[in-house]
Amino acid sequence: MRGMSLPIEMIVVIAVAVLVLVVIAVFFVGGAGAQVSLISDRDAMTRGCTDLVLRPNGCGPGAPEPEDINISSYHTTCGGKTGGTLDIACCKVGYTTAEDCKVNGCRCSPQ
Repeated sequence: MRGMSLPIEMIVVIAVAVLVLVVIAVFFVGGAGAQVSLISDRDAMTRGCTDLVLRPNGCGPGAPEPEDINISSYHTTCGGKTGGTLDIACCKVGYTTAEDCKVNGCRCSPQ
């Protein structure tokens, strides 16, 4: 039986190593729980506003709505909406409408 102990110990070590790798992979992929933003709500709104202002129509007529501005590394829920867009970031910061978000949050001129 002494000759069998080494292979069994090796199998146990390999199984533990595989389990640890799976746990690490699940942690980084984020599939084991709720999605969490990697940036704050205020930083997300700043990024979204910058994206809005730098677009071809910027804050002018024909400008995209805050719900159309996606923010990378951002995902949360506010006001019944879930996602990673400028309107959700504005909602989390306290701006209640798309116009409020653009005018007061992003400092666009009122239309």
